[in-house]
Parts: sequence; structure tokens; C-alpha cells
Amino acid sequence: MTPLLEFKDKLKRFYAQYEIFVQAVMRFVIVLVCMLLIKKNIGYMDKLQTGTVMLAVSFLSAFLPLGLVILILAVIIIANIYALSMPLAGVVLGILLVMFILYYRFTPKEAIMVVMVPMMFYLKIPYIIPIVVGLVSTPIAIVAVAFGTITYYMLFIISSNAAIINNMEADSPIKQINYYVTLIVENKEMYYTIAIFTAILLVVYFIKRMSINNSWTTAIVVGGSFELVAFILLSMVLKSQTPVVSIVVGTVISVLLSMVLQFFVFSLDYSRTEHTQFEDDDYYYYVKAVPKINVTAPQINVKRINAQRARRVKEKNR
Repeated sequence: MTPLLEFKDKLKRFYAQYEIFVQAVMRFVIVLVCMLLIKKNIGYMDKLQTGTVMLAVSFLSAFLPLGLVILILAVIIIANIYALSMPLAGVVLGILLVMFILYYRFTPKEAIMVVMVPMMFYLKIPYIIPIVVGLVSTPIAIVAVAFGTITYYMLFIISSNAAIINNMEADSPIKQINYYVTLIVENKEMYYTIAIFTAILLVVYFIKRMSINNSWTTAIVVGGSFELVAFILLSMVLKSQTPVVSIVVGTVISVLLSMVLQFFVFSLDYSRTEHTQFEDDDYYYYVKAVPKINVTAPQINVKRINAQRARRVKEKNR
């Protein structure tokens, strides 16, 4: 455990020293992954799918505010959908505008969720979203998680029905719009997924705030267990195309990654828990104090001596 704690301390000091550069690299990687996922799933505009364009957009995004990065990704998504169907591009643009207006109104600090939720869906580990958000954020983040989930299903419906949409008559945009909107409105899986994410996020949030030992670990295990059961039942009821094995593997990976996050963000030594109590004129206070686990890597000082001095020391010891 000690080497891991020393490694954690080194990472914290490295991040504190190079915070700007680390954030830029992380933003570059996230945007590049998003561009690759867009290319794979809705890459209908060839000009935006070249390596040069993807690297240029990712590099530029590394130095821009997160809100502007989300706007750039939204424009790229709309452009790809426009290459498939102009009416659908208008519908998606309208929905995204409504979500962005509400998102900036309620959860401007949770902008990253709008990007990360669809990304986790495409990486087959969306189950990590409510667990991690419940650990590091507040219930208001449910809005951003819901918007990210809706964004994923909008894109998933387009990619799954691209052939049908493409075969529709070009001179009947109303038909394309009605078909697409119907698929979104009648998508029960999307509604149930948002409901499950909301429930798990709240469960994790309230458990991790409880005054119990290993509250974060308990929240992760309980949230992951409930999520596993909920999505298996959802898959069985709706006869989803997602296999049960994929749900189990995705949930286990999500729980393990959440444990790693806990180690780097919230490590406590419950063996040294202290309880104290005091009072004032109006209240009596009971306080439980749990120290954080902090281990600083030992500094090794090597003292060099020349050969002549070493010989003198050796003769003196004789």
C-alpha cells in the first residue's frame, strides 16, 4: 500500500506543478476520442473524418474553455447529420439548443458530463457515470447526466436507422422528421436509463455522505449492485440487444474504476478515527474525525566521499 500512496502523492505534486499542461493534455485526449467515436458512428461527412482535421480540432480544443469545446463538438455532430439528412440536422440542432440553454441555467459547472456520458455509452461502460457523479458531485448533476443520455440516444437512433432514413424520399422532409421524432419519443429504454441513473446517483450520493466507516466504498458497491440488477431487469423486460454478459462486465469495470478514483480522491485511515464532543449555549456537538492517508515519498540523500577519505576512515576503524 505504501508504494501506491507514495505514487499518489507524486501525482498530486506533479498535477499541482503542471496543472495547466495536464488539463490541456486531458482535454486533447477527450476531444480526440470523441472525434473518433463520431467518425465511427455518425461519420457521414468525409471532410471532417480525416486525421488532420481530427488532430487539429483536438489540439485547438486543448486550449479552449470547456463550454466552447462542447459547442465545437455539437457543430461537428450537426454537420455530420446534415450530410445524411438536412431535416434531421435541424431537429437535432433544435433539441441541442434547448438542452444547452437549460444546461447553462442549471448546471454550468457540470459541462464535462454532456461530453463524457455519450463517450462512456460508446465505450460500453455507461454504468460508471451515476457512480462517479454521485461520489464527486451533487444531485443537481442529474440534469447534465440526463442531457448526456438523451444526446447519446439521439445519435444512436440516427446511426441505427441511417439506411432507412437515407432511403426515404428526399422531397418529404416531414416524413423523415416524424419518423425520427417518433423513435425518440417512444424510446422506453432511454427513459428507463435516465430513471436508473437518477436513482443510482442519489443512492451513491447519500450513502457517501453518511457518517459510517468506508462510506465511499459502501456507496460504490451498493450503487454498482443496484445498477447491475436494474439494467439486467431492463434488458429482460425490453428485450434489449445488449447482452447480459456485456452489462455484467461493464458494471464490474465501472466499479473497479470507481474504486481507483476513490483511492486518489478520498483515502481515509479509519483505524485512527477520533471522537470528540463539546457544547455551547444552544447545542451539544458530537464530532467524528477521520484522518486522511498521506504518505510522502522518503527523500534519499546520498553522501559521496572520495577514495582517500574512505581509506582514512577504514584505517581509523581498525
